Amino acid sequence: MRCIARYSYSETTIERICAEAKVSRGLINHHFQSKHELMAQTYKCLAADLLAASRAAAANAASPLEKLEASIKICFAPPVFTTKNMKVWLGFWSVVHSDPVIRKAHKELYAGYRDALKRLFEQIGAARMLPVASDLAALTLTAVIDGFWLEQARDPSSFSAEAAQQGCLLVLASFLRD
Repeated sequence: MRCIARYSYSETTIERICAEAKVSRGLINHHFQSKHELMAQTYKCLAADLLAASRAAAANAASPLEKLEASIKICFAPPVFTTKNMKVWLGFWSVVHSDPVIRKAHKELYAGYRDALKRLFEQIGAARMLPVASDLAALTLTAVIDGFWLEQARDPSSFSAEAAQQGCLLVLASFLRD
């Protein structure tokens, strides 16, 4: 991840990874069949870090709504919302369409993330006895979060993390109206 953040996805080579990690190419080749497999595992690790941070943020929440709000807020707070992570996510997003291994990992990771959001929306709707378009809500919230990340990468001065949180919370509220 440090190499992707420093050099970009396309400029990250096995040689650079070996130098950064202070390991031999043989060790990398022993554990990974190809650079694509190494990068897919790195993508999964990045997503697992986000999931762990999200779960930790939501751990003390008393209700599904509070869990969802905590999950949104952590997307725009350290240790998740950092320049390094932004560069790494952008690196992976940039090759989703051209790299079948990354595309497969992306589809799996995002499907799991959206399913978790969908379940929270469904729980909130059930508790409020309110119909919620949970699939659309999860998809929309994911797109809005990613959109804020993309905009932050293009222009870091365009908004604050707090503004991004507020925007996402407004999207959340729009799906939970009577």
